[in-house]
Amino acid sequence: MRRSIGFIMFALATGILSILSPVASAATSSGLSVAPGPQGSFGVRLVDVPVSEADNPRALRYIIDYLPTGTVIHRRVLIANDEAKTARFTVYAAAAHIADGLFVGDAGATGNELTTWVSVQHPVVTLAAGAFVTDMITIRVPPGATRGEQYGVIWVQQTAKAHPRGGEAGVTEVSRVGVRLYVAVGRGGAPPISFDITSLTGHRTVAGQPIIVAHVNNTGGRAIDVSGTLSLADGPGNTSSGPFRVQRIVTLAPGQSWNMTFAPPRSLPDGSWRATVTLVSGLTKATATATVQLAPAVAGQAVLSGMQWIWLSLGGLVLILVLVMGGYALQHRRRRAPA
Repeated sequence: MRRSIGFIMFALATGILSILSPVASAATSSGLSVAPGPQGSFGVRLVDVPVSEADNPRALRYIIDYLPTGTVIHRRVLIANDEAKTARFTVYAAAAHIADGLFVGDAGATGNELTTWVSVQHPVVTLAAGAFVTDMITIRVPPGATRGEQYGVIWVQQTAKAHPRGGEAGVTEVSRVGVRLYVAVGRGGAPPISFDITSLTGHRTVAGQPIIVAHVNNTGGRAIDVSGTLSLADGPGNTSSGPFRVQRIVTLAPGQSWNMTFAPPRSLPDGSWRATVTLVSGLTKATATATVQLAPAVAGQAVLSGMQWIWLSLGGLVLILVLVMGGYALQHRRRRAPA
C-alpha cells in the first residue's frame, strides 16, 4: 500500500517538477510505463513536451520530433522504483523497427544511426524503495545525418540474479521498460501525417465471435500509432450497438498497411449492419462507413474439404500401389517368358 501511495506521489511530483524546471515544457506527459521487477515494479515516463506538440496525445508518451541536421534537443524522463528495496537501473538508447503493425524494440543494446545521436546524462541510476529521479536525454543530429524517420527506445533496464531452489545454476533476469523515439530528419516543413481506411469487412468465426476488420494504409511521411472505435447502426430491427474499441493499437511506418480488428459481443444479431470506424493517431483522424454482413460460419465446408483431402490422399496411395504392383507383375512375366 505504501508503494502504491508512493507512485501516486510520483505522478503528482512529475507535474510539479515540470512547472518548476527551467527547461521549456508545454505540458507534462501522462501514462507511466511499468515493468515487473524482482521485488515489485519500476517505471518510466516522459516529462518534457515541445510547445508545438502540447495537444498531441502521442507526444505526451513518446519522443516525436522532426529535426533539421545540426539540431540539439533535450528531453527529460522520470524513473520510479516501486520495489521493496534499493534497485540499480541502466538507462540507454537502442534501435527499434516497425513490422506487422507493431513497434518492436530490438534485442539487447542493438544500435542504429539514431542511437549514435543519443546520450544519457545518467546511464546508471540507483534508487531507494519508492524513490524516483529525473534523467536527461540529449539528441544531437549531426550535419551529415540521413534524411527520413528513424526509430529507437530509451530503455530503463534492471538486471537481477535469480537463485532457483535445489542448487541449480542461477539465471539472470532482465526487465526493461522504455520511451519510444520517432525522430525524423530533413529540411523545410515536416512530412504530412495521414492515413486512410481502404476497406471494412465483417464475418463471424466458427466459435460465434463477430469480427469487423478495417484495413488501414499509412499514406503520409511519418509513422502513426492508430487506435479507434467501431459503431454499428441500422442492424436487424433497426438496432444499433457500440462503440467498441479496437483490440490493439497498430503502429505503421510510411507506406505500410495492416488490419485493425474489432470484436463486438457474441450476442450481436446476424444480418446487415452499417459499420462506422473512426481511427485516430495523435491529432489525425480518419472515418469510414460501409455495410457489413454477419452470418453464422459454416463449419461443414471446412470438414468436407478436409475429408476430400483425405480421400484424395488415399486415392493417390492406391494408385501408386497399383502402379508398383503392375510393374512388378510385368517384370516377373518377362522373366518367365521363353527366350
